[in-house]
Amino acid sequence: MMIRKQNGQDGFTVWITGLPFTGKKETGSILAQRLEHLGYKTEVLIGGEIRRQYAKKLGFTKEEIYQNVLRIAFECKILSENGVIAIAVTVSPFRELREECRQKIGRFVEVYHRAPLQVLKERDKKGLFKKAEEGLLKNVAGISLPYEESENPELIIDADRLSPLESANLILLKLQELNLLEEAEHSVLLKREEDDIRRILKETWSK
Repeated sequence: MMIRKQNGQDGFTVWITGLPFTGKKETGSILAQRLEHLGYKTEVLIGGEIRRQYAKKLGFTKEEIYQNVLRIAFECKILSENGVIAIAVTVSPFRELREECRQKIGRFVEVYHRAPLQVLKERDKKGLFKKAEEGLLKNVAGISLPYEESENPELIIDADRLSPLESANLILLKLQELNLLEEAEHSVLLKREEDDIRRILKETWSK
């Protein structure tokens, strides 16, 4: 028997993708908190944590990236089918890989966190990008491994301009527009928050 919200809400997957240090993890955490406050059951799956849990020696070749990301997609599919809102946080740099995940999961909302590489380098306290540029690390997305943007993600977030809270609120608004949240719960955002979000979107579209 499927586990669902009392009002019969079906599960689905929010797939938050983008280069390292765009704030995906923080956005996913806040999104989960907001949804749980509404009574939805959620599960956040972090790509790096899944990788360490199942295969500590798994590397970052294209084949190994596929292996890890498809494992995340399988978990999201099971969760979604059982009435849970799965929130996947993963670089998943290949366009065809994300499309394969979409096909496998079904109810799938892709959120692309984007930001200029220079901004991400400034945020990189671990020195990941620097090590990749020096040849000390291989297959680092954004440096030695290209990130392939999707043609039509459900939502694009300019992560260099928006905070994780603002980003999570944008996702909530998109989920409402896609009718993935109950009609009665369109008050999930405060009126002030909705006005701020619409202002941000208007500024973005006008550029």
